[in-house]
Amino acid sequence: MSALLRTTTRIGGIGRLALRGQLRSGVRFKSTTTTSSSIAANVPLNAKSPRQTVTSADGYTTTTTLANGLRITSEHNPGHFTALGVYVDAGSRYEDSETAGYAHLMDRLAFRNSERFTSNEAMAMIEKLGGSIMSSSTRECIMYQAAVFPHDVGTAMQLLADTTLRPKILGEEVADLQATVPWELHDVESKPEMFLPEKLHETAFRTGTLGNPLLCPLPQLTRATAKSLQAYHRQWYRPERIVVAAVGIEHQQLVDLCDANGFADLSPSSASTSDPASDLTSESNNRSWFNKLVGSGASQVSVPGGQAVYTGGTWFDAKPDMDFTQVYLGFQSAGINDEQRLYAYATLQMLLGGGGSFSAGGPGKGMYSRLYTRVLNQHAWIESCVAFHHCYTDTGLFGISASCGPRNEHALLDVIATEIEAVASGRAGISSRSAMRRPFASHEGATKLEVRRAKNQLKSNLLMNLESRMVQLEDLGRQIQVAGTKIPASAMVDRIEAITPKDIARAAADLLETPATLLAQGYVDGIKQFYPQVAKHHGIQA
Repeated sequence: MSALLRTTTRIGGIGRLALRGQLRSGVRFKSTTTTSSSIAANVPLNAKSPRQTVTSADGYTTTTTLANGLRITSEHNPGHFTALGVYVDAGSRYEDSETAGYAHLMDRLAFRNSERFTSNEAMAMIEKLGGSIMSSSTRECIMYQAAVFPHDVGTAMQLLADTTLRPKILGEEVADLQATVPWELHDVESKPEMFLPEKLHETAFRTGTLGNPLLCPLPQLTRATAKSLQAYHRQWYRPERIVVAAVGIEHQQLVDLCDANGFADLSPSSASTSDPASDLTSESNNRSWFNKLVGSGASQVSVPGGQAVYTGGTWFDAKPDMDFTQVYLGFQSAGINDEQRLYAYATLQMLLGGGGSFSAGGPGKGMYSRLYTRVLNQHAWIESCVAFHHCYTDTGLFGISASCGPRNEHALLDVIATEIEAVASGRAGISSRSAMRRPFASHEGATKLEVRRAKNQLKSNLLMNLESRMVQLEDLGRQIQVAGTKIPASAMVDRIEAITPKDIARAAADLLETPATLLAQGYVDGIKQFYPQVAKHHGIQA
């Protein structure tokens, strides 16, 4: 499933790993040194057995749940490299005003000082292994991964275990972050492809959770201490929230490595200890995302049970000197738990496709997608136009991002709204209001040929991405963490194949049933003035 998400989502210009390059669970920021039905960790414990091992029906995936709730999962897929990973069910959506940005800081503190290794010793070990070790933080997960030769798995597991279970956070390391992270924040703010997807989340989820900043706000950064970060580690790095995954290793060998490195020794959370994700608060105000990073504290908004609450909204950033005006039009879509609609939106994203006004072309480049044939090939003044889908456990964001020269932004909004409406017109009872103005706009939505092409491209991307061992690893670890089981690629292909043109039209029509989220940066006078009229014309809830 994580592979599916990887295939379908652009991450603010930060491409990553199988359906996630397309349907990615949000932006993540990587250091190289998408949870269960509820927000609480989903751990299938068996009180009668200290350990429970389950093998999938195809015999390919084996998962052991330890007595403390920690899960160990593996796929024995022999090859030249073995991939190992530790996945912690934590991230920015779970944070409050006291811990905002701490997942980001824990990512930056990975593979430094621990109980067994100094920072220099850890770096020397990484260099000896070849440096193929990374950490990253997302809205719903903090992950640590390594790809090594099979004879080095013991050393790699030592590094992963120490950085996740036994970090020694020192004051000088926090001071180092306080000196370097502000540069990272300014760098992100200066790049629309990274900044605007974050602003999109803040605007779409104004009550927090998925709208919380992914990067540590400056006020929080200045208050962070080694003691507070250690407290965050104790709160979230609990055994029932951790999955250890590996690809290319015998399962019993992986379990033995976990035992030898202390994973089984973690104390389980007591029944009296409340789940850290069950009482969430978040910062919410109307200032820009970057101002939220550098500004003062904000009011608290309680989010019952941690459920993401989609609000929609608008945000305009007037920068008339920019070469291009950037526009994002988004809507609430489906989360991982809504499996049928999830596959429909993954296919819809491939069908819309898109890209930049310049492309080298060639087979498999998506040049037959709707946003190429109906937008970029028809309007020379549009610089880029791309469909995006950010997908999370309980909800998602689907839409189109585009850019154009100054003073054309109001027309750009009309064009991208037309494309969503045109696909939705394939649903019975919905007629496209765009056909009269644009003769090439379809009266019947997506054709069978377009849907077939989109499904073929989606399946192709999924299977090609899964050829990467690191993609296989993350797909395995996140699926076990999110659903407690692994959906094989063959089953995902079958579900993609079952999508029909009606499913695509219904998914597009459902978008128009939710309030829109509109962002514009650059020359924005026209879009601010004409947005209400454009929204009314296309049936968009402004």
